[in-house]
Amino acid sequence: MAVTALLNTFEQVPIGAYKRAYPNEILSCQGDRNYTHIYLTNDRKVLVSLTLGVLESRLASSHFLRLTRGWLVNKYHIRDFDGTSVTLSNGQTVEVARRRRHEVYLSLNMS
Repeated sequence: MAVTALLNTFEQVPIGAYKRAYPNEILSCQGDRNYTHIYLTNDRKVLVSLTLGVLESRLASSHFLRLTRGWLVNKYHIRDFDGTSVTLSNGQTVEVARRRRHEVYLSLNMS
C-alpha cells in the first residue's frame, strides 16, 4: 500500500501522442517493432506508436525492469519470480532473458 501511495505522487508520463498515465498504472509493456502494447492495471491494453526503448526512457527506470528485448515490467506489480519467469499481479507470466536473470533477482531482493 505504501508503494502505491509513493508511486501516485509522480506526475503522469506521456505514453503516446495524446495519452498519459501514472507509472503505477502500468503493469507491463510489450514491444512490437515500432509499436508498444501497454498493459494497464484496469485491464486495459493500449497500443502506442513508440518503441520500447523510447518508452523505457520516459518511465522511472528505478520502478521498471527490462526482462527481455521485448518486455518491460513494473517491478512493484511482480507477484512471483521463479528464476526463469515472473508472474505479474494480473496473472500474466513473462519469461526473463537468461542474461538478465541475475539483474532481476538482485533488483527484486533489494526492494
